[in-house]
Amino acid sequence: MKSLNEHGLATILMILEAFFGGFFSGVVGGLYVPMLTYSGYSLEGVSTVTLFASFLNILVSYIIYYKPEIMSNNAKTKLLVVHFIHRISWILLPLFIGYPDVNIVLYGVAMTLGIPLGVLITIALLDKFKDSEFVKINIYRNSAGSAAILLGHVFTFYTTSTIEPPRSYIISYVISGLIGLVSTLTLIPYQVSKSIKISIERGVSGEEIEVKKINTFLLMIWMFTGGNLLGLAWPQLIKSYGYPVSMTLAINLVGSLIGIIAPYLWKGFRACTIAILINVIFTGLIPFFPQPIIQLTISAGLNASFAGVGIIASAIYAKYIEKVGIVKASTFLTSAGSIGLFIASVIGRLIPSNEFTSIFLIAMLIKTLGLLVVSIGIPET
Repeated sequence: MKSLNEHGLATILMILEAFFGGFFSGVVGGLYVPMLTYSGYSLEGVSTVTLFASFLNILVSYIIYYKPEIMSNNAKTKLLVVHFIHRISWILLPLFIGYPDVNIVLYGVAMTLGIPLGVLITIALLDKFKDSEFVKINIYRNSAGSAAILLGHVFTFYTTSTIEPPRSYIISYVISGLIGLVSTLTLIPYQVSKSIKISIERGVSGEEIEVKKINTFLLMIWMFTGGNLLGLAWPQLIKSYGYPVSMTLAINLVGSLIGIIAPYLWKGFRACTIAILINVIFTGLIPFFPQPIIQLTISAGLNASFAGVGIIASAIYAKYIEKVGIVKASTFLTSAGSIGLFIASVIGRLIPSNEFTSIFLIAMLIKTLGLLVVSIGIPET
């Protein structure tokens, strides 16, 4: 009975961590680039901030990928420390918007801490949940996190609509930061073994596995590059139309709402390929329809169709995770997002801020490369 109670407590704690953490992430992550944009940062300026962060992300991902064992000893202590510093780093960001150099470093730290944090959460879960239980707890956490992210986007839309900046930014970050720290507190009673033996890699990956792994990696890099370029440039476009910052948050809100049902819209690899094609098309439409309702509709279409990428990646890695190892697999996928952000940041620095048509067409072409990888390089489609 004792072990059953401990297991039940661990389940509740991890679901609460995902919920409070999801609200925190929905606010600070969704508001950051719009906050920079409406505080006077150009596309080049925003891209400079994200360029440094993405470089640090790639570096840390590389270290963890080749030395995953450094995360498994004293995992509980590392988890609490990283979790706490991660939250504090994000809370401080609005206070340094007027100091670009400090903001670049602080954002780089906040973003990069998310890499080991994700790995440590995975290790803590694997210590308590095995096989089907691990899948089940992740489903619960994803559901709780998605609902909380939606609430976070509702919250930021409300604050930016009713309170003038920069007060709206500070209020949003402080309140969400305190809620984020609640998620840290939920981990204190969570028990983690002092030393955890995680299966790093089982056997030698065959050529077929390596090819599919690399092709999936390329798919995600191209799609994340295009998606991140949209994330950097879209607020600039909305601002150029004369819309308030709340409009960019409305785009996020619609996207997160559709994102909840998006995974259920696509069944099978062929359908996911069609979803990616739709995503490519919608990307190219953005600069040609300034009307708010159409911009929101495009956001809905992009988020609904982008789910196809995640479904393909998850399906392939679920098959081969025993070969690459759970920690390596999660770091491998995370690094794809970091590389995508790095490439998008470089492009954002090179293209003039007012060349919106060029920016979005480049994003469309980059995503087309991802579509080609799916169509040609991943035989399941």
